[in-house]
Amino acid sequence: MGITSLRVKNYIFVKDLEIEFHPGLNIITGETGAGKSLIIGSLNLALGERVDWSLLPEKKVEIVLTLKPPEESKKILEELGIETDEELIIRRVLEPAQKKSRSYINSVQVPAGFLKEFTSPLVELHGQHSHQILLDPRTHVDFLDDYGELMELREEVKEIFLKVKTLQEELHALKKEADEVREKEEFLRYKLNELKKAELKKGEEQEIEERVRVLSNFEKLEASIKEVLDELYEGEETVYDKLSRSLHTLEEGEKIDPRLKAEREVIASLLTEIEELWRSLLEYKKGLYYDPVELETLRNRLTFLNQLKAKYRKTIEELVDEIDVIENTLNEIESFDERIEQKEKELKEAEKKLYEKASLLSEKRKKVKKSLENQITGELHTLGMEKARFEIIINKSEIDEKGMDDVEFYISTNPGEPPKPLNKIVSGGELSRVMLAIKTVLSEVDKVPTLVFDEADAGIGGKIAEIVGKKMKKISRRRQLIVITHLPQIAIFGDRHFVVEKIMDKTTTITMKEVQGEERVKEVARMLAGEKITDSSIKYARELLKIGEGA
Repeated sequence: MGITSLRVKNYIFVKDLEIEFHPGLNIITGETGAGKSLIIGSLNLALGERVDWSLLPEKKVEIVLTLKPPEESKKILEELGIETDEELIIRRVLEPAQKKSRSYINSVQVPAGFLKEFTSPLVELHGQHSHQILLDPRTHVDFLDDYGELMELREEVKEIFLKVKTLQEELHALKKEADEVREKEEFLRYKLNELKKAELKKGEEQEIEERVRVLSNFEKLEASIKEVLDELYEGEETVYDKLSRSLHTLEEGEKIDPRLKAEREVIASLLTEIEELWRSLLEYKKGLYYDPVELETLRNRLTFLNQLKAKYRKTIEELVDEIDVIENTLNEIESFDERIEQKEKELKEAEKKLYEKASLLSEKRKKVKKSLENQITGELHTLGMEKARFEIIINKSEIDEKGMDDVEFYISTNPGEPPKPLNKIVSGGELSRVMLAIKTVLSEVDKVPTLVFDEADAGIGGKIAEIVGKKMKKISRRRQLIVITHLPQIAIFGDRHFVVEKIMDKTTTITMKEVQGEERVKEVARMLAGEKITDSSIKYARELLKIGEGA
């Protein structure tokens, strides 16, 4: 696992550069101002860092990073529908003229923010920025938990913490809803009582309107029925009489011509229907009556229904349906106390579980604290800070997703001097060594496949530099290291050695190549003696490289 290659096109002075990295310790050297920072800058962009457009010329920039990812990273991509193989290809395309940036993973475009998040467990860069991370006390708990292999337990704490937050939000929403509904409870009960008392029925309005119409037009209706009865059956010359004569006539005709049978049967049928119609209308007439009290009552009911509709701005049918809705709402109000009580019980149980898990996490941190203090202090001593004392201060705090502890790193660099927070350290060299000491200790448990150290040798030299180099060599046995250094005492420990050069002709171009054999000897000699390489510096370079090869 780790970075296998980096290709850069048109990034400031880097026209077209391809570098193949290897497992172990990859050393990058070059004269001051040769452009080593551009290599790190392009690597940072490939990992999703924000673009400083003011640095870029007009040409399109393309950066391609190839690496071998761990299985966890492959699974993340597969879940997103991105096909993966043994190698992962990350491509970043920048168009300065339009200030546009596009990011790709295996040819699938992804947001730069996702790219940065996805690559953060794959490549970790230590330089000026990483010193800032180390100076931020909020990150110190992460170092401690990494060392103590407590991240799994911390994830459990985070999961329960988020559950507690969700339950708190749900409880708050439930109480708010209960308060809002209770404010309406009196009105709802009044409305329900009024609607039930009204004894509403669907279709009632239509029935009343029809009955009012009949009672209001009783005389006219009664006269109409009487007229029809007279015409059909009860008058002097009725329809029934005329059809009876027609029937008799057709009966005589049928005796002469049987083909008149059908017509005779039609008339006979009509006579029967007229008789039935007469009886029906007669019954209807008998049922007709005029009741002024009923009419007044119905009109009053209709007025009441219209007032009810206007009051609530709903039809009678809708008001009938609303009775069930109001009853259900009132039932819910009655159950709010029970639901709130249940939610409070769930919250209390979750808070208790959170406290127990956070307490367990805190206890484990306190147990591993001394061991980490001793190991980092020991590493600092070997890095030339013989009098340094590293301490971890753990104070209890309000529980959050990382537990109940405020963790901060303190250090004393001189005898008799009380420990101070790391951010009180002024020396960049001391910070570099503290970071290296931490990474050396954490290399046993750290899972990041590639570490990049950008001039982590600032402020050190001589024998300490050799110790730093050995530390880096040790770390590189477990993961890939890419190290930019000015010190030959560190460079000699590299498994691969790359040299960055700035070529100034009509234009300025940055190149980078791997050096081996005599070329590497000359580069180490240059680092020892400067531009004027002597026989003694060559000889010393060979001796140093033998030390590096034997490490």
